[in-house]
Amino acid sequence: MRALARSRIFIAAMTVSAGATVVLGAGAATATSPVPLNPDLRNCDFSLVPTAIQRPRALVGRGTAQISSSGSSVVADVHMVIANSPGAHYDVGLIQLPRPSSATCGPGDPGTTFTGMDTDATGQATVTITAPIQSGTTGVWVIVESPNPNNQAPAEFFTSEFVAPV
Repeated sequence: MRALARSRIFIAAMTVSAGATVVLGAGAATATSPVPLNPDLRNCDFSLVPTAIQRPRALVGRGTAQISSSGSSVVADVHMVIANSPGAHYDVGLIQLPRPSSATCGPGDPGTTFTGMDTDATGQATVTITAPIQSGTTGVWVIVESPNPNNQAPAEFFTSEFVAPV
């Protein structure tokens, strides 16, 4: 009888615990969490470029983006630390998805918003991008890139690890 009573208490405790996890998990999903920025070159549809011309060394820089949406706009707060690049200029873009793989996603293209970002003397930089959410948009991703004077591919690049839902 005692074993049965202990079993019922254990099951009740697990049920309450699982219910709390579900409720807490739903709340955490709506909060903004940092999106890591990795040295991966991506196509405009967020697929990885399998044959990137130049891949930056993993320890050269790192960054995160806090992405949130409210009403009809999306905001990305981008923070980068690129220690070997004090005073460097980077272009930062917020790309809305879905988009066809044939679509371009440079400055001025539909569903994109770009701004400039310059690192300070320690190689740190922060920028905020705000964009209106286009009809049909389900997610966004961020690209941080520096221009390459000798190639169409960026000299240095960092992109979102995953698509942030909006």
